[in-house]
Parts: sequence; structure tokens; C-alpha cells
Amino acid sequence: MLYFGVTLRCKAVAKNWEHVVRDFHRTLRSICAQTDPDFRVLVACHEIPDMEGGYDPRVEFLPADIPFPTSAHEMMQDKGYKLSMIGKRLRELGGGYTMIVDADDLISNRVAEYVNAHPGQNGFAPKYGYVHVMGEKVVRRTLHPDQICGSCIIVNYTVDDLPAELPASPKDESAKGYILRKAHPTIRPHMASLGRPLALLPFPATVYIRGTGDNHSMLGGGQLGIKRRLEQLLRRGIPLKKVATEFGMEDFRG
Repeated sequence: MLYFGVTLRCKAVAKNWEHVVRDFHRTLRSICAQTDPDFRVLVACHEIPDMEGGYDPRVEFLPADIPFPTSAHEMMQDKGYKLSMIGKRLRELGGGYTMIVDADDLISNRVAEYVNAHPGQNGFAPKYGYVHVMGEKVVRRTLHPDQICGSCIIVNYTVDDLPAELPASPKDESAKGYILRKAHPTIRPHMASLGRPLALLPFPATVYIRGTGDNHSMLGGGQLGIKRRLEQLLRRGIPLKKVATEFGMEDFRG
């Protein structure tokens, strides 16, 4: 069993709620298109957006009964609290392989099949991922995508890795020691330091979407550094049609 964990920002702080919902539904469609049906999706959110036709029964919503954030810093605290909500629910479910996904990125339909076929690993990290900038007709490959994108790492969480209780409030930093709450660029080296190195995921698992206007990844100032920008400029673009089926981009207009 593979779990996907998604945190969704609230309507009160979204620049464009309709776009947030559109991107979230696109992310869910890419997740739920897995070739192996043995997965679940946990979504921590304030509001459950309406979805035409309803949600896949493997999607479980976790209601966040906390105040709306009012600043960029509080938005990051809000996301952290929602990660703790996902962690607590995972503990109740017994732990297991989990991929945290930002609510506007796209996931390969091969992830669940590969992970479920390789039990006993500490988790997985891909060497490569894709980046797509809204408005372009291509994706570009990027090295070590976990350094720029929060939707790449898969960790096999034990029950002891996960919180039994929620923090007192989003401002409570006591939960930051959990792996689930660590900044995504630090998880791979942290797991190695614990003697639990992540195995290589041998294919790009994620399309990191940039330029939606409401990127979760951008809350912490996640601009691409000069080396990353140069890498993207030098890489030849891959037409969307070549990855469309795998990542649910058939109707993607950029």
C-alpha cells in the first residue's frame, strides 16, 4: 500500500480559489490514475471543494479545525500543521510508504506499481524529475528534483516516525522533529544519517508545476537558483504529448 498525502490551502488565502481547485483536481486525477490500484490519498484541508462526479473512494479528507492563516509565515505554519494531521492519520493506519504531494504538481501513474513491487525499502528518491512552466508546451528534466520540489520523496514511515497527537496549534513547533515535517531538501540526507538510506526510484515521478500563482512550493521563497535556471535553459524541452498519458496532461494547455 502506498499513501499520497496532500495539503490544500484554504480559500481565504488563495489568490484565485478557482485556480487552486482546478490544480488540486488535476493533481488528484494524476494520482488516481495509478496503474496499481493499491493506494490511498489523504488530503488535509479547511474546505472540501466540489468535484463533478464526486471523488475517488480512495481519497480521504481530513478536516482542519484551525484558524485561517493571515500571512505567508502563517501559511507555512498552516501547511506544517496539516502535514501533522496526515502523519497522525498515517499512524492510525499503521504507517507505510508515503509520498507527500503539493496540490498543484503531477505524479507518474507508475509510482504505486513500482513501490508496491519493492517492499522492505526505507523509501525512494528519484534522480530526475520534470519541470513545467505554465504557458510552455514542454517539460524539462531536472536533476535531484527533491531539492526544489516537495512532491518527490517516498518514505516508509514506521508508527514511531509519526505523531500520536496533533500540535497544540499551527504555531506549536514541537512537531518539527518528525521526518514528515522536515524541509523536503533535507529528507534524503536525514534518512541516510539515520542509517535508513532511500533507494533510487529509476524514473521521473513528478512534474513540478511552476507559475500557477498559488504554488505551495513558493511559500518559502522557493525560487530556482542560478544553477537550476541554467540547467533548465540548457535542457532540451520534451513535448507535453510525450509525457501526457503518464502524468495526466492530455488536456493540459500550459
